[in-house]
Amino acid sequence: MSVFNGYDSHVEVYTRANEKQIFQIVSAAMIKNRKKKVDNYSKTSIVLHWLLAGLIFIQLSIGLDMVGIPKGLDGKRAFWFTLHKSLGICIAALVVYRLLWRVRNGVPEPLNSMRPWEHLLSSTNHFLLYFCMILMPLSGILGSLFSNYPLNFFGVPLPKLIDHNILIKELLSQVHQVTSYLFIFLILIHVLAALKHLFIDCDGVFGRMMFKIKSKRQ
Repeated sequence: MSVFNGYDSHVEVYTRANEKQIFQIVSAAMIKNRKKKVDNYSKTSIVLHWLLAGLIFIQLSIGLDMVGIPKGLDGKRAFWFTLHKSLGICIAALVVYRLLWRVRNGVPEPLNSMRPWEHLLSSTNHFLLYFCMILMPLSGILGSLFSNYPLNFFGVPLPKLIDHNILIKELLSQVHQVTSYLFIFLILIHVLAALKHLFIDCDGVFGRMMFKIKSKRQ
């Protein structure tokens, strides 16, 4: 009986030592991640931000314009719809990659110059922007799959795994349209806030999403 008690005590000491070691490793990782968040955005984050910004601007412009193109035999309407859907798939893939990168690498802490209500509005705006960046491609792609038209990716037909359903297609089209208007509104707020930080506050918030150009001293 005493042998087992001695064995249990050794196991308990060994377990506590492991727990202490694990706690130290986790604490070090948290501190490292916290330090990482203080820095500016990485080059990958900056590239993804401006690449998505450009693609989304083009995508919204095409989407607002192509609905007014009349149906005809010249294929003009079909061309723009195919381009719109193809860009939507590209944007969806980039958004997923950006979210994974954001979760893995973290984001910079808000600057001390930002007031609490500004930080709250900024966080809410970013959350809703990501919500729209996910919902818009998702509703568009699913709407195409439920429609009677084929889904092509830059001319390459994709497999149609869902049967045609006009009711679901119309519902998804409404979601896609309403989300696009919300998205435009959120983008305007985002741009105005960025310009405020750049020209009025001059607090360096805008510069965190820009590449740093090192000047060469002569």
